[in-house]
Amino acid sequence: MPGTSPFGPRPVFPTSAGATEHELPSFPSAVLIDGLLHCAAHKKQVCSDCDCDYSSHNFLTRQLAANNMALPPPNPQMAQAIQKLKLDGNNMFRAQCHFEAAQKYTEAMNIAAQRPMWDPSQTIVEEAAVMLSNRAACLLALGHPSEAYWDTEVVTRLKRGWGKGHFRMGRALIDLGRCRQAALEFQIAHSLDPTSKEIQAALENAQQYI
Repeated sequence: MPGTSPFGPRPVFPTSAGATEHELPSFPSAVLIDGLLHCAAHKKQVCSDCDCDYSSHNFLTRQLAANNMALPPPNPQMAQAIQKLKLDGNNMFRAQCHFEAAQKYTEAMNIAAQRPMWDPSQTIVEEAAVMLSNRAACLLALGHPSEAYWDTEVVTRLKRGWGKGHFRMGRALIDLGRCRQAALEFQIAHSLDPTSKEIQAALENAQQYI
């Protein structure tokens, strides 16, 4: 059965007595009872035997009804937890506790990945990009450029117009000995963030490879 959020499972809602069941021809493993999804075999909203958990979908259904079909706002507890883990990671990074910082950023990403389907996609993208970029910095400090490179590969796909993502990719490529590619990434980073002295210095150092 899918895992539940660290903020607690979604509730299982009672249904009206004698509520009519509606079969779903395109989804035969589930039925609608009182407008809520249940497994077809046992009529449960969460069923370990059928390996299904419709609680998040049903929660959204009830929230939409309660809010006159308006989407519920993002969970502030999730945002607070993610922000706290990010700050903890930043403090650990500054203290050169890079392994512990990477763990905090990973925890923050795990929480962000559990955001419900109705949260704004841009919020999820922003959180993932920042945490992956920060974790890449930790991995570089720990001497793991290959892992850092793959984190930055995702970052640059999620947030193409962010100079720091390309800068961190360039740093990883330098450590991998791929200096010409690194120089190109520094060029992209500089074009996106021309005022960054850190990016400018990296680009100048890499000019010989272009």
